[in-house]
Amino acid sequence: MRTSLIRIALVVPALLTGLLAPPSTPAAPRQTVDPKAPAAVAPDRVVLLGADDDEYRALAIPRSYKTAPQAPMHLLVFRKGLCVRDIGLADAQETGEHGTPTTAIVEETGKTERAYVAADGQSAVVQRTRYVSRVDVTPGQKSTVNDTVTGDTTLTLVDPEHPNGRWQVTLENARWAKDVLVLPAAKGVLVSTFLPRNGPADFRVLDSAGRESIRVPESSAETVRLQSSPDGGHVAAEVTFKDGPLLPERGVIVFDLSRGTQWTYGWRYGSDREPLSWRLLGDGVLAVKLPAGTERFDSTGRKL
Repeated sequence: MRTSLIRIALVVPALLTGLLAPPSTPAAPRQTVDPKAPAAVAPDRVVLLGADDDEYRALAIPRSYKTAPQAPMHLLVFRKGLCVRDIGLADAQETGEHGTPTTAIVEETGKTERAYVAADGQSAVVQRTRYVSRVDVTPGQKSTVNDTVTGDTTLTLVDPEHPNGRWQVTLENARWAKDVLVLPAAKGVLVSTFLPRNGPADFRVLDSAGRESIRVPESSAETVRLQSSPDGGHVAAEVTFKDGPLLPERGVIVFDLSRGTQWTYGWRYGSDREPLSWRLLGDGVLAVKLPAGTERFDSTGRKL
């Protein structure tokens, strides 16, 4: 059983989706807020709060507006200043062991739920993953051929006009989301996905309707980090490239979402071009901090 517990600890749960649409929103009753709470907030917004947060505890939200009221985290959707949906986010796991007289399999079933809010607070993505993980812990078994992970991940975009979801996307079977970034001004969603348990991550851009407009498969480059410009018109993915004489070892790919163009700032480890850090600024300008100073490039890759 000690071997079983060690191998269970290696199973990394992921993130879920599949937002169940509650009944249509009833007429909003009067809600009370602590008079000491900050007042200058947008009437239409989406916010992520913990159940023990003072702002959350000050709200009198009707129970009919809530899903998973006991969840530790809550995504709140406000319209005209009133909360019209309280989406509870919680994880759940259940583990058991079964097999034959000569085999032992530990099976874990569960779900994970997360939410990611855009920088402008106007939309958010609810991510839910349901999974089944099986690990062969038969004494003497060293192979992982019998270890499997199955399940599904759903991404649902929520905003004040669509508290039950503007759109919903389900990833391929057993594929999980690693990083999610919701663009401001409802311009779309960035997501990197991977095959558990520790597969390399790809990169995708979902447009305002949830359609995949850009994809960099992990067979070409493994995604490390995502970022967008302040207005969401340009996005960037830091990646490591597969070995090849014509490719850099690592790079930042910058995409212009309106023009459908891209360029790459690449480098080899230890070279003068290897950055200390980088940032994507307004108008798609890439600022690269190097040991010799900071260099800036416009949205086409031209040095400024």
